[in-house]
Amino acid sequence: MKKFTVFILLIIICSAGSFFALANAADKVYSNKLFSISLPEEVKGTYEVKKEKDKISVYHKKSKQAGFGGFAFGIKAYKNPADYASLPGGKKLGELTDKKGRIYDVVLKYPTDVQYDYTKAEYPPVSYKKLYDFAEVAEVKGVRGSVYYKNRGTKGEDLYKDVLKKHLTAIKEKWDSNKLEQENISYMYNITDKTGYIYYDVNGDGIEELLLGEIADGAWKGVIYDIYTMVNREPKHVISGGARNRYYVCDGSFICNEYSSGAMESGVRVYNLVENSTELFPQVSFKYDGYANPKKPWFLSYGTDMNKDSWENVTEQTFNERKKVFEKYERFDFIPLSQLKL
Repeated sequence: MKKFTVFILLIIICSAGSFFALANAADKVYSNKLFSISLPEEVKGTYEVKKEKDKISVYHKKSKQAGFGGFAFGIKAYKNPADYASLPGGKKLGELTDKKGRIYDVVLKYPTDVQYDYTKAEYPPVSYKKLYDFAEVAEVKGVRGSVYYKNRGTKGEDLYKDVLKKHLTAIKEKWDSNKLEQENISYMYNITDKTGYIYYDVNGDGIEELLLGEIADGAWKGVIYDIYTMVNREPKHVISGGARNRYYVCDGSFICNEYSSGAMESGVRVYNLVENSTELFPQVSFKYDGYANPKKPWFLSYGTDMNKDSWENVTEQTFNERKKVFEKYERFDFIPLSQLKL
C-alpha cells in the first residue's frame, strides 16, 4: 500500500513539474549579445520589444502606436557605473560578467515622464501598468558565455565589510579624536559606545548605503554620524557628523543636516546624495539667525552654495510651513556594532 502511494505521489510530482515546464516554456524570451529577459504569457500581445547589443526595451504597444511613447521599462548593461549614474530613472539589479571577464552593471531603466494617453479615464491603462510592474521581477539571464548575478553589488552586507571592520577596530582600540578624523570617522565614537549600523538605499539607485549612528531614543533616534556609499563599485566615505552637526535620512530619500552655532543661530540643510558619488547636492536650507535679524530671524535659501547664496528673510509661519515638509525623519533601529561577526 505504501509503495502504491509513493508511486502515485511520484506521478503527481512529475506531472506538476511538466506543467510548470510548459508554463515557463510559454514565456517569451528576448536576447541581445549579453543577456536575455523573459516576458510572461499574460502580457502577450500588449508590448513591442527593441533589442540593442547591451539593452532591451519594452514598450506598451497601444500607447506607442498612438504616439505617446509607450516606454514601460528597459534593462541595460553598463561597463562603467558613471555612464548611468547621472541619468534619472535607473536602478541597479545586479552584475554581469561576460566571457572575457568584463564586469557590467545591469540596470533597470524606468520612464521619466508619462508614456501613455493621460487624457483617458483609464489612467494608466491596465495593460501598461502590468508591463511597468513586471519590470521589478523580470528574469534576466546571461547569454553567449556571460553570467548574470542577481543583486550582486547592491546589498550592503556584501559591500561594506572592510568599512565595518575599520569602525570596530576604532572602537576596540579607542582611537582618539585626531586618529578618528584622520581616518574619516566621526569623533562621536570617542564619546559614545552605543553605536550601530544599517543598510539603506538613500538615493534610490538600487545600491544600499551604509549608515552608522547612535543607538538612542527620542529626538536622537536615527541620528547618523557616518555615511558610506559606492563609487565605481568601491565603498567611499560621504560625510561625518557630530553632536552639533547631526545627519538624518528624511522622507526616505533626502539627507538632512541639523547644525547649531549657539542659541542665536541654528538650521537644517537638505541634500540629495548624487548617484555613484560622495557629493551631497543642496536642495533647500532653513536658518534661524538672531545675529542677522533679531526681530525676524527666519531665513530660507534654495541656492546650490548655502554658505554664499543669498538668504530670503521670511515670516515664522512661512518658515515653519516649508520646513515641516522635511521633518519626517527615518527613526532607524540600528544594529549594534557589537553584534557584528566579520
